[in-house]
Amino acid sequence: MPKPSIADRLEDASRALDMLIRDARLPPRGRHDDRYADFEERALAIAASIIAPFRRETPSAPPISIETEGGKGRVWF
Repeated sequence: MPKPSIADRLEDASRALDMLIRDARLPPRGRHDDRYADFEERALAIAASIIAPFRRETPSAPPISIETEGGKGRVWF
């Protein structure tokens, strides 16, 4: 199976961003802090998936760990 092109991988990130935006527009369910933490984790994963093709990184699955500290975030695939 051929490796996905940069454009293909960016389209995947675009779809994930569209879903995040859709979910952010939904009425909140549960705790406000939990919702924002989930959104932040998803946004960090999307950001990592946008940068990865330019660094020749190929995540084979969703991130296994997302860590945030202050204004910085790290994602492990």
